[in-house]
Formats: sequence, structure tokens, C-alpha cells
Amino acid sequence: MSCFQDLTLSNPMLTERTIFSLCEVLPNTTLQVRLSDQIVDGEVVKASTFRRYCLHPGDDLTGQPEQVVAIAGAVWTPAAVAAYAAAQTPSPTIQ
Repeated sequence: MSCFQDLTLSNPMLTERTIFSLCEVLPNTTLQVRLSDQIVDGEVVKASTFRRYCLHPGDDLTGQPEQVVAIAGAVWTPAAVAAYAAAQTPSPTIQ
């Protein structure tokens, strides 16, 4: 995924682009990524919406913005990935 993706709309002066906006590290080291989808006229933003998605420790980072890859490299230590995986394993139920 590119940080900038331009597509020509019906008006040749307007373009649509997706911009990396924010990456938050949650307590369990999951990354929450926010992208801004914008319609621009030259460099003037005419409309903007946000979308988010999460990446869990150990997820494939292919196609992610370089900033997200750098943050994951810093916080997804082997210990953090192992702790996340252990937390996802269901604990035995007490009967």
C-alpha cells in the first residue's frame, strides 16, 4: 500500500488519494493504523474521510506504509509477539 494513491475522477482536476495518517500502539502491542482518503483539487482538500484497521503482533507487513513497518519493528519484539500469541490461546474452562 502506497502512502499516496492518486486516481483521476470525473473532473480531471480532482484526484483521490489515500494518505497514512496515524499509527497507535495499543497496550497488547496491536497497531491501529488510520488512513485518510481525500479528494483534492491541486493541493486543496475538498473532502476527507478516515478509515482504520488493526495489525496484530506477528502479522505480515507486506504493503504497509513504511512508518507502520518501522513502528512494528520497534515494538514487535519476539517477547511481545509471544505474549500476544499466548494471550490468544483460550484458557481451559473450569467446570
